[in-house]
Amino acid sequence: MSTTFASFRTSLRERDDIYILAALTAVSAWGIGPILNKSMSVSSSTIVFYRILIGAPVMTVMAYLNGGRITKELLRKSSVPGLLFGASMIAGFAAFQHTSIANSTLVTTLQPVLIMFVAPKMFGEKLNARKILYSVTAMAGVLIVVLAAASTSGAHISGDLLAVVNVVIWTAYFVMAKVRRLDGVHSWAFLASVFIWAAVVALPFGLVTSNDLTAMTTKDWVLITTMALIPGVVGHGMMTWSQSHLDVSLASLLGLLSPVISAVLAWLILHQTLTPMQLVGGLVVLVSMGLLLRSQNT
Repeated sequence: MSTTFASFRTSLRERDDIYILAALTAVSAWGIGPILNKSMSVSSSTIVFYRILIGAPVMTVMAYLNGGRITKELLRKSSVPGLLFGASMIAGFAAFQHTSIANSTLVTTLQPVLIMFVAPKMFGEKLNARKILYSVTAMAGVLIVVLAAASTSGAHISGDLLAVVNVVIWTAYFVMAKVRRLDGVHSWAFLASVFIWAAVVALPFGLVTSNDLTAMTTKDWVLITTMALIPGVVGHGMMTWSQSHLDVSLASLLGLLSPVISAVLAWLILHQTLTPMQLVGGLVVLVSMGLLLRSQNT
């Protein structure tokens, strides 16, 4: 039985579809993160502090359970990506707190635009006409959702600007993570090292800027732990593992599904308003992503 399962798992990994599935699992897990963040009763500084405080040891355990090792060389290679990751988390979590879920997540989907400027030169990726068409259509859908955000949805310009800052930092991290994975570093060990370096940024930031570190409720502890496990272990774990096998442009485009998931969950759970035009925009994103994935297999 174990031999049969191992054979099945090996054959599955040899298919490109498994890496796309892993990336889709990752962006789906990331889509839950903003809802967990918005549901907490403490400040974004406190959320970042405990997110990293819990996440770093969890990722370290995952690294060793999956055969990875944290070495001085790996820490050296992951220093810049790790610091960027920490800075992105600070800006991104603050955006979730200061604007609507729809805007804070959808603004960050400008990442594929930035990726398309660097992917051909850095990784030799080819952008055919269909890929560009579906990408432009998907990003048009994102733009519709952002511009159609109702005034009652909690959208605010300060949070939108924080989201813009986050997308620039996150894109830099995303590209560097791809480079490191192509160098052959162990995915879980790399993630653990990234979280260790992120702690260098996030923990002092939380200590200095937060005034409610001791105000965590039982509900907050449940939410922050869930955040570490689902968007953290599942989301970052699956995406980092798949990055060495997928074009960075495709991986970033798959991320467009995450804000659609977040916006719908914010509507269902947090009762944030979605206008008819936002629903149309979300549908455009989903259809474009479906066509893009279909074109990958033809």
